[in-house]
Amino acid sequence: MDTCKICDKEFKNLKGLTTHVNSKHNLNGREYYDKYLKRVGEGGCIVCGDETTYRNAGVGYLVTCSIECRNNNKNIKRDYWKGKSQSKETIVKRIQNTNQKTKQENWEKSNMLKYGVTHPSMLDSVKNKISISNKGKVIERDTEWQNNIIESKRKNGTLKHSDETKSKIGGSLNKYHSLNIDREKYISKSNNISHFCGWYNGLHFRSSLELSFLFMNKDVTFISCEKNEYKIIYEKDSKPKVYYPDYTDGDIIYEIKPSTLLEYKDNDLKINKGLELYGDKYKVITEKEVPYLEKTKILELIEIEVVRVNEKSLSVLKNYKH
Repeated sequence: MDTCKICDKEFKNLKGLTTHVNSKHNLNGREYYDKYLKRVGEGGCIVCGDETTYRNAGVGYLVTCSIECRNNNKNIKRDYWKGKSQSKETIVKRIQNTNQKTKQENWEKSNMLKYGVTHPSMLDSVKNKISISNKGKVIERDTEWQNNIIESKRKNGTLKHSDETKSKIGGSLNKYHSLNIDREKYISKSNNISHFCGWYNGLHFRSSLELSFLFMNKDVTFISCEKNEYKIIYEKDSKPKVYYPDYTDGDIIYEIKPSTLLEYKDNDLKINKGLELYGDKYKVITEKEVPYLEKTKILELIEIEVVRVNEKSLSVLKNYKH
């Protein structure tokens, strides 16, 4: 029970008392508290002495004026919950009393009413903030991390993309090609475990034959052809597709392919289109023109850091036949 200090009337809770002093005694909660309940020294930050915020008649004034002062307050018991866990009974009770599906649906409904989307990250303003905060960040996944992701997706049934996600990915790729976005910035380390790949003299290679070509022509300055000016558009099944050759020295455009892959999948279509567009300026290089580097030589280049590769490529190199 809470008793009014002015007229001694009793109330079941603070809300009733606050309403009473406001309507009957013309005082708001803070005025009543300051006059009848405030303790000596209360209302000043115990760290810096500045004025603190009034919370309610039950709490009174906060003991610190800011988060910074709160963090500097030596009287706070820190890490109270560290190392502690809820009892199994409590966890089971929480799960049983929480309908996650309904909770998610209600959350999405609230977002639709407030923002017009089911998730705040769908807002353009939020997308931009996320994009800016992540720009330039590169976090390589190690094998353990990747395996944990795969296992989690397998457990919750999301290992494969949904039809909606597939549609979004396809739409994004078509948009990039249709808007002629420069692919140079998308060149990255390949995660394909079946191919030997890495970096040599600032150029990314995706096969041991490409590395052999670059090394055998180390006195020539090459640049990557993964740029709009070198893209080749060809057709398959009446649909336009985009293909980028490998390297150029500024005069000749080179496509590096093992002879066994010249007719693999769309390669014959790509090569024929490249010859049609560039004629003698387009050359296909196979192991007949450039022999494969020996495994010992590649290991030597890696050792002296002329060639940079990741762990997956090193594992592929173990089975290198040349």
